Amino acid sequence: MDKYSEVIKNYLDYKDKYFCDDCLSKLLSIEPRQTINAVCNKLFRQDMISRRKGECSYCKKIKIVNGISHTYNNEVVNNAVSSQNHRSNLQNINNNGVFSRLPFDKFENRVGLYLNKKCKDSFYEKPLIVGVNKVHKFDLVSLDNSIVAECKSYTWTKDDNFPSAKISTAIEAVFYLSRIIAERKVIVFQDDFNKKGESLVETFIRRYDGILDDVEVWRYLVGESIEYDRIEIKREGKECWYKNYINKR
Repeated sequence: MDKYSEVIKNYLDYKDKYFCDDCLSKLLSIEPRQTINAVCNKLFRQDMISRRKGECSYCKKIKIVNGISHTYNNEVVNNAVSSQNHRSNLQNINNNGVFSRLPFDKFENRVGLYLNKKCKDSFYEKPLIVGVNKVHKFDLVSLDNSIVAECKSYTWTKDDNFPSAKISTAIEAVFYLSRIIAERKVIVFQDDFNKKGESLVETFIRRYDGILDDVEVWRYLVGESIEYDRIEIKREGKECWYKNYINKR
């Protein structure tokens, strides 16, 4: 843990309150404010602090605030499904109805409700600028545009082949996500498994990982009710390929 991370985490732990980036910068004499923002986002992704929309304990304004939570942020599970047995078990769970599939419109709505509840924010369909005189309407966007998500739901073909034609819409979503600035860019999949127990989401990642860059890929598991829904982060966002390429030239 670097110096600023330790200072911020210890301060939030000691105070046991929530503070916005501006006030943390002032209280801890850490400048510029963007340093606080970057460090807090890093701590949030590591599940070391909670970061949500709420009232700052110092300035009393409604902002994105930081604090110590005793549960994992958004109850997001980062479970890699690696063994064939685990894949088969998950397929059986889906078939037994513990986790089920929803029609796409209901799936997108369910993901939105889940994010509203777990992130303590409001997610809506929202158009964002993606180029000159060009906008794209993203499925779910937080109030401050810091989290942008696209929802996708596909199934294997009748012959258990990868649905390459349908997947093109996910590739299009990756392109549009690459055209915006956001703290988290996410594609949320409703997964499907073929007769071999192979995950469509994991196959997608293997095939297209090289172009996903800073886009996260989530598997959304639909439970009996939204309280039992779960998310598995199958791919975390990475640095943009072209930035590394330019730096090495």
